[in-house]
Amino acid sequence: MNLEKFLRGVVLAGVFAIPFIPLIVAQSMFFPFITGKNFTFRIIVEIIFSLWLALAFVNPEYRPRRSMTLYAIAFFVLMIGISDVFGANPMKSIWSNYERMEGWVTLAHLLMFFTVLTSMLSEKVWQWFWHTSIGVSVLVGFYGIFQLMGWITINQGGLRLDATFGNAIYLGIYMIFHLFITAFMWQNRWREGNFNWGIGVMYGSIMALQAFILFFTASRGVMLGLIGGAFLSALILVIMSSQSKNAWRASMGVVAGIIVLVGVFFLVKDAAFMKKIVPLQRLASISFTETTIASRFLNAGMAITGIKQHPLLGWGQENYNIIFNKNYDPRMYGQEQWFDRTHNIIFDWLVAGGLIGFLAYVLIYMASLIALWRSGAFTIPERSILTGLLVAYAFSILFVFDNITSYIMFMLVLAYIAVRSEETRGMARLFSGVSAPRNTLAAFAGGVVLLAGGMVWAINWAPIQANWTLIQALTPKSPEQGGVDKTIELFKQSLAYDTFGNQEIREQLAQGSMSAAGANLTAEQKQQLFTLATDEMKKQETSAPEDARFPFFLGILYGAYGQPQEAHTHLERALELSPTKQTIKFQLAAVKAQLGDTQAALALLKSAHEEAPDFPEPRIMYAAMLVEMGQDAQADAVIKPLIDSGVAADQRLINVYLARNRFDKIAELWASKVRAIPNDPQARFALAASYYAAGDKGKTIQVLEQAAKDIPAIAAQTGSYIEQVKAGTIKIQ
Repeated sequence: MNLEKFLRGVVLAGVFAIPFIPLIVAQSMFFPFITGKNFTFRIIVEIIFSLWLALAFVNPEYRPRRSMTLYAIAFFVLMIGISDVFGANPMKSIWSNYERMEGWVTLAHLLMFFTVLTSMLSEKVWQWFWHTSIGVSVLVGFYGIFQLMGWITINQGGLRLDATFGNAIYLGIYMIFHLFITAFMWQNRWREGNFNWGIGVMYGSIMALQAFILFFTASRGVMLGLIGGAFLSALILVIMSSQSKNAWRASMGVVAGIIVLVGVFFLVKDAAFMKKIVPLQRLASISFTETTIASRFLNAGMAITGIKQHPLLGWGQENYNIIFNKNYDPRMYGQEQWFDRTHNIIFDWLVAGGLIGFLAYVLIYMASLIALWRSGAFTIPERSILTGLLVAYAFSILFVFDNITSYIMFMLVLAYIAVRSEETRGMARLFSGVSAPRNTLAAFAGGVVLLAGGMVWAINWAPIQANWTLIQALTPKSPEQGGVDKTIELFKQSLAYDTFGNQEIREQLAQGSMSAAGANLTAEQKQQLFTLATDEMKKQETSAPEDARFPFFLGILYGAYGQPQEAHTHLERALELSPTKQTIKFQLAAVKAQLGDTQAALALLKSAHEEAPDFPEPRIMYAAMLVEMGQDAQADAVIKPLIDSGVAADQRLINVYLARNRFDKIAELWASKVRAIPNDPQARFALAASYYAAGDKGKTIQVLEQAAKDIPAIAAQTGSYIEQVKAGTIKIQ
């Protein structure tokens, strides 16, 4: 075998390994569903791109054809790179973190991957490749079936399938791609005349499995994207397939079927059986006031504010958290407090790349659709399916963000469209007039092997080592294994690699140190943990001075080790960076109270309450402090909505009233819970105990007698308590 064929075979082997990446779950790594897949993708791309370079140097046939899609992707990567360099945190924008593993590095790898695909894969090879990917989707589908049957744990909990993705939405988008690709390959077999009922049953069964798994991800945006994409595909066929009666009838049936299906859904969406099937229940619950959807709109509002501040080039990738903190909407209290994505692809790229970056992203779709529809390589059914796929995907990511598998699938579809359309148009290959002698291939191959090794080492080795070491540091150690001293050593080793994972390593160290403050450790061990954690978090704060997250962590860390003044300094800084975030105000108020500045603490809790009156937490904390300071009238006004809603029996309120022997007030709190949850025996007993502590035996007996009537199962117990009340020996539990 000559060297050229060998290198080509290695490149193709790497390409064919890519579809298997979704199966990877790196349990030995931090964020196992993300890091293993991403590192594998990067390493494969670095190797195949380097080897492709050697082939392209000596043989113009391996060079990519001129392609608007290639130019569009390259322009997008360039513009986002500029935004990243001039953004709020260039290093994070370029490298990302373990949780996301995106950043400019991933975009550059996607561009390299696209280049190899459009240079190396012929139409015949593409056919084999798509069937390989479909086969892997079947394996993923069976994994989901096993989760549904309870044989394998659903990773994110609940009943929404996530397979090897760790996230139901990621799995749903993966299945959307494969549903359309399988339909595309089915149609190809039909077009080529290479079709029989056995093949039809095989493709139909695969699509049924893919649709079934997608449905049980219960991902509403993905399900709506599938419906919309399928409807558009069928509608295009209805409009453009008038010459083929069979195609027209089939597509018309799909259009009519989707319309009927949607109509029936709206007719029965409030039926009882809909609530028993999780995907249908989630679809039926869609409304502008539903918590998740409402949070998307709030995120959009915060994103728009940030976009206005940097409209042209944006903030750079991975910096939405700064916008989120600066412009935090207090109505987000029921959601994740540290959003790093808008969960909308439009706003994500507007934030990251500004108007220029977003338009560059849109240009990718436009270039691909133009190639798809302008080229004579595709039949009308093929165009309709691929157009429907792109629309379904674009619609789905209006409600979530991309991940490595969706990026890969997107690049694959774009590359396939580019290859087919370019081959038909006979576009010349880039730099086709220049080439090195064939006998120099060995020298080039040696050089690119060094290049591949250099990229793998420089981009992946240290982050992988740091990640593995972090997992070891987070694993509890027995005294024989070195205990806390070994843990500290491993954290230091992990940080010594100085990678893009430093933020997460430092946060894990800080959280562990907070827990250690109350643990059974020696004073020296606690001090070592505390010193290391505070030093590292200060470095993190310096590296990202606009991010409220790090002074907030530092403030809590200092507070845990009994240093309220230092805690106060850092929490004040966090509040400057995120002036309306309630969690920061809660911590700062507690520290101010500890330092004796109760008026300032009260003012913070009041503002947190008034900014989000529907949020019970600041209302309870504010009311508790009012009671503690003897401002009963104001406290009563603040507590009244809690009493009306039946959530007033909070232990913090009970404790402050207990400190003042206000058993009458405690009785009011428990009475509200009895009204809200009449079948709760503990609430009844607590109410009776409150009246008894207040010296009102009559009310105590009355409550117990009513409890026996309302909850017959506790009648014997209440009877015993009543006798003890009368005898003065009661101790109600």
